[in-house]
Amino acid sequence: MPFSLPQSVTLSRIFLALAIFAVALLAANLLVGLTIGDFGEASRAYQHSFHQYEALTDASAPRTELDAAKVSRDEAMFALRTQRSGFWLHIWLGIAAALMTLLVNCISFTYFIGTNRWSREVVDAFGLPEELAKRSQALKRKTFPWSIIGISLILVMASLGAACDPATLNPDAADWVEYHWGLAMVGVAVIAACFFFQVSTIGKNFELINEILQAAEAERERRKQAREQAESSTAAAE
Repeated sequence: MPFSLPQSVTLSRIFLALAIFAVALLAANLLVGLTIGDFGEASRAYQHSFHQYEALTDASAPRTELDAAKVSRDEAMFALRTQRSGFWLHIWLGIAAALMTLLVNCISFTYFIGTNRWSREVVDAFGLPEELAKRSQALKRKTFPWSIIGISLILVMASLGAACDPATLNPDAADWVEYHWGLAMVGVAVIAACFFFQVSTIGKNFELINEILQAAEAERERRKQAREQAESSTAAAE
């Protein structure tokens, strides 16, 4: 009976689960980023009020001015602390989402490299139709661009996120916020589409692997029968 892998262990299902988890992390982090407010503005407001208070203290300013500056500093500090927890959640969740996205795309990338080479070796070893190896190669070529797009997008998104981080003390950090936000909105959708296409090709590749396995098993059985017939003929001749 020709051998075939059970459908319950298909990599396409495993890949789909990982892809859904990665997209869920990206979407959750996007939501966190949209709800934490302008952390950069809060950070700049606190720095400004802090330095203003310090300057008035050094200059021995009147008590009323010092009290007003102190109130302004404390309010800015409260606003900054309120947003800080959400800001750090956004950073750590973003790191987790980026690593998960890279992992899923790399799984697809290495999977097609390995199975394509395996297909070629099995086709050559058993003298199977060349069309099987060509189909495997075609699936690999169709999938690679989507993996590269997903990897490139998440790297650029993470880089823009780092560029607009106010903790870096970069004076131009605020200028990158809109680019980071815009690319994140589009990037999550594009990465999800890349995953969807890869799930489709992985499923087709799994079916092709089963087809190659069945063809190899049939060829092995044919060779076995031919060898047994040859041995029987030799024994009868003796």
